[in-house]
Amino acid sequence: MARYKAGDIVLIQCMSGEAIPQFHVRLVERYVKKPQGNWTGYKGWKAEMVYQSEIDMLRKEWSIPFKSEGDSTWVYDSEILKKVETT
Repeated sequence: MARYKAGDIVLIQCMSGEAIPQFHVRLVERYVKKPQGNWTGYKGWKAEMVYQSEIDMLRKEWSIPFKSEGDSTWVYDSEILKKVETT
């Protein structure tokens, strides 16, 4: 997606389910794997967590093992709801 670039802070909805609250990440590096044979490929971003309050909530209420700002995660393009800030 050309509308996002490294450094953007985006709001995401985890594909694990809508029960998990939306949270913010900073996009770090873009990855695109093209389809091959029966494999559909993927498009997404290496990202890092941004807000400690969201990290604490995800760890305490959902047992998602983030500890601090800057922790790495993976975000598929389909999980991104909107750009919040550009850095």
